[in-house]
Amino acid sequence: MFNLFDYLKRYKLKAFMGPAFKFFEAVFDLITPILVALILDVGIPNDNKRYIIIISLCVLLMNLLGFICAIICSKCASKVSRGVGLDIRRDMYKKITMISSAEKDKYTTMALTNRVVHDVNQVEVAIGTTIRNVARSPFLLIGSTIATIIIDAKLSLIFIAIIPLILFVVFIIMKKASPKYVEAKTNLDRVSNVTRENLSGNRVVRAFNKQENEKIKFDKVNKAYTKTNIEIGKLASIMQPLLYLIVQLGIIAVVYFGGIRVNVGKLTQGKIISFINYFSQISVSLVVIARLIIVYTRTGASMKRINEVYMLSPSIKEHKNPVELTKSTPPTIEFNDVCFSYNDQKNMISHLSIKIDAGSTIGVIGGTGSGKSTLVNLLPRFYEVTSGEILINGVNIKKYSLKDLRNYISIVPQNPTLFKGTIESNLRFRNKDASIEDMTKALKISQSYEFINEKPDGIKARVERGGTNFSGGQRQRLTIARALVDAPKIIILDDSSSALDFETDYNLRHALQVTLKDTTKIIVSQRTNSIKDADKIIVLDNGNVVGIGKHEELLNNCEVYREIYDSQNKKEVKHA
Repeated sequence: MFNLFDYLKRYKLKAFMGPAFKFFEAVFDLITPILVALILDVGIPNDNKRYIIIISLCVLLMNLLGFICAIICSKCASKVSRGVGLDIRRDMYKKITMISSAEKDKYTTMALTNRVVHDVNQVEVAIGTTIRNVARSPFLLIGSTIATIIIDAKLSLIFIAIIPLILFVVFIIMKKASPKYVEAKTNLDRVSNVTRENLSGNRVVRAFNKQENEKIKFDKVNKAYTKTNIEIGKLASIMQPLLYLIVQLGIIAVVYFGGIRVNVGKLTQGKIISFINYFSQISVSLVVIARLIIVYTRTGASMKRINEVYMLSPSIKEHKNPVELTKSTPPTIEFNDVCFSYNDQKNMISHLSIKIDAGSTIGVIGGTGSGKSTLVNLLPRFYEVTSGEILINGVNIKKYSLKDLRNYISIVPQNPTLFKGTIESNLRFRNKDASIEDMTKALKISQSYEFINEKPDGIKARVERGGTNFSGGQRQRLTIARALVDAPKIIILDDSSSALDFETDYNLRHALQVTLKDTTKIIVSQRTNSIKDADKIIVLDNGNVVGIGKHEELLNNCEVYREIYDSQNKKEVKHA
């Protein structure tokens, strides 16, 4: 659970120093009106220039000391708020990377991004504002109130009379604004999601001439976000003028009744000026406290969203005493009556049982949504099986540590993902200590060596974010090369050659077969030609295993496989 105080403890010295110096600033601010009153009541009536100069220098000194204290406090506030923000972001990022795919499916990418960026920034603002004002404003409010009572208890009743009005205004506005802050955060997530979706799918949008549709979709969520913020802005803009109006009415009352009391000799001119100064400080303190309430209301919504991330608990649990899984062991894989479903819905995989020998090649094929990717995602434990068990070398994969298991298995996903940097940095992503020979071998197997060798910088060539400066086929081959660098014992190709031409696809499969004889290869594909030479082929249909066997066996015994094969290999009818 998210606890802000645990983070503040790490900066307790600066978190204490900031309010302490702000407290001294408030003390100097409280002394100043007294010195001004002495000038008006003693120095000027007695025409004592020396006295006036000395007190004026004291006033200047008070302001200078207050200025220095304010600078020190601001520096402490900045270091504490930014330091806490840095720590929270680091822990949130670690948390997000540790949770399993099942938990990540509950949130969109931008919803998590906004929590890490915008919501943590709001917490930083709250911490900085608190350190700068938590000591000054309340102390100034209390000190000024006591000072006004000492100067004239009857006149201070004006302040006591306006307090309920101020509290009423703050309460009503905060009651209306609080749910709006939560709504604004949700709407920001929607705007971010639509923007990200449109930018990442920009080519598709243009290809189908759907720019206007996307503009309408964006305008809808953007107007909702804008409307919520306008409503918040209206409420916030009403509060400050109302508070100032109440305060100014109080000052007018002070001037009016104070003037009467000066005329009857109950107050001196200096004291009435001091009273007005203290009353102004009370007013400013009340406005600052009201602003703090707004900041805390915003921060409350942000902390709730941050806590949602902290409360995410990975469904994939590490074994307390994991069994060692070394790469020296040739892998045998066994699925025993494996079932899997997303969020207790219909099974995506139903009662799969198969044994895979070490070094063999397994093909997985089926229609769209048949559960091919789901099946291979169970092996590295991206998702946990609903029932049944998966064994590697006769041991349930749950008994291995996730680190060992995922070092043992290398997976190439459907969507090729490259990271900004160089080809070399991407190839070293799996093994940072990989040699040039290892990388060259991987490039040759993946059929990437030729086009990489043609580049002036070779493996030092630049890679933009997402690999946008490479074609789809080149990206796929580079992601395959990255998976091969560390010589995994099991490699999963999840439809990762869909952008390759038939010749390159054939050369890739041939190189895998010849070079990686001891590696178990699981190939997910839409093409029957890509898996027809596999030792076993698993045919899926709506999550059900409808066939397991070799290519020739399935053509004779599996209707689903035969239909897929016929649709891809039927002869074109020539028309006259």
